[in-house]
Amino acid sequence: MTLYPLLMAPHFRSGEETPWGGSMLRDAFMKDAPEQTGESLEISALPERESMVRNGAHAGKSLSRMIELWGEELTGLPAGSDFPLLLKLIDAKDTLSVQVHPDDAYANANEGGKLGKTEAWVVLNCDEGARLAYGVDTKGKTLQEVVDGGAAEIEAALNWVDVRPGDVYYIPSGMVHAIGAGMQIYEIQQSSDVTYRFWDWGRVGKNGQPRALHTRQAVDVTNPKLHLSKIFGTTSLCKGGSRTYYISNRYFELCRLNVSGKMPVCDGRMLFLTPLGPCTLRWGDEELELAPFDSVLVPAAMEGLSIESDDCKVLMSSLSDREALHKELGYRAENVAGLTEE
Repeated sequence: MTLYPLLMAPHFRSGEETPWGGSMLRDAFMKDAPEQTGESLEISALPERESMVRNGAHAGKSLSRMIELWGEELTGLPAGSDFPLLLKLIDAKDTLSVQVHPDDAYANANEGGKLGKTEAWVVLNCDEGARLAYGVDTKGKTLQEVVDGGAAEIEAALNWVDVRPGDVYYIPSGMVHAIGAGMQIYEIQQSSDVTYRFWDWGRVGKNGQPRALHTRQAVDVTNPKLHLSKIFGTTSLCKGGSRTYYISNRYFELCRLNVSGKMPVCDGRMLFLTPLGPCTLRWGDEELELAPFDSVLVPAAMEGLSIESDDCKVLMSSLSDREALHKELGYRAENVAGLTEE
């Protein structure tokens, strides 16, 4: 078995699936996407929404097929484990629905054994004045009273924050949120498609009917006490540059590699790499040139892999090794969202 980094071809969600989507994934991120595309599922094992291998001996194979072939060597998880993570790029030409995601227990009990969804966003680009809805303030009312008050009450309860490129936000299950118009986002999340909509701004489809709302489930799973700020993270020097760690919870770890030379990246975990500029992956006598916003899946059992660039930022997501990271960062661990949680 010869392992190598898998350059992935995404699955696109477009048209009526994402009526808020635009053309930036095609025009600016150079994806082979339809004109109105909201989501590029860069590394995905969701049924019927899988990403495919673009390079090497396994080009054309689906991610689920690669899991069958490489198993624990790929994922680092015991045979039969669910694929844990999903990586997306999102283009919001218009504002997304006001939504919330359940935790694992609720999703397992109510959505046929699916995972819940905790996620995180990195703002890649945005228009001046772009905003996110990030949590709620019910102003002394119960959440059910807010919902019963209709659209105006729901909209008035939203906490809007201004965003800039590079901002990082942590969205645990139970946190109400909405991506505002005019931004492109990197999203790492649990491998789940469970979303409950509170409100969709009165939007209707081509059939003249509004998309479904899920207010009962949304009220069930929302934690209105979740009031978070953007994540600044903390930076640690390493060979070939530095790493800025933002989130390390029990589901995933998110950091930014600040590459200025040759940076080793293998550490026994499956890694998702998305460069924000051109760079080169090297292992043994092999190399892979990466363009901005390519996404690469690095098998857990790979050894000797490095990233090379004179100056490049690379977003890296993986399963967490919280004990090792806590040891590395010491007192600075409190600056990494989720790292000091039980």
